[in-house]
Amino acid sequence: MVVETSKGRVLLQELEGEIYAVSNKCPHLGLPLVGKTALFQGQVQSGCIVCPAHGTAFDLKSGDVRGEWCPKLPNLPLVGKGPPEKPLPTFPIKIEEGGAIAVDI
Repeated sequence: MVVETSKGRVLLQELEGEIYAVSNKCPHLGLPLVGKTALFQGQVQSGCIVCPAHGTAFDLKSGDVRGEWCPKLPNLPLVGKGPPEKPLPTFPIKIEEGGAIAVDI
């Protein structure tokens, strides 16, 4: 589920009974991890959200890159795969009384 905040869109994702909050913007080129079209629907695999555009897997708990940076892109001379590897921003959450989710951004 993607929620709008005063500082941008945040992806809330359940994994093994825990809820994680991460930026919904891939740090490579700023494309959405989960968007409004079928083309932009990141999948959760092995505890990671996988960017639908570039194939980078980000650990939901830490935001760290797992595996190859942008495996769907070619490694071009001089520019490589574009901007250097960066983790996905993560945010602490708290489940409030009544079940509301508070995200600390």
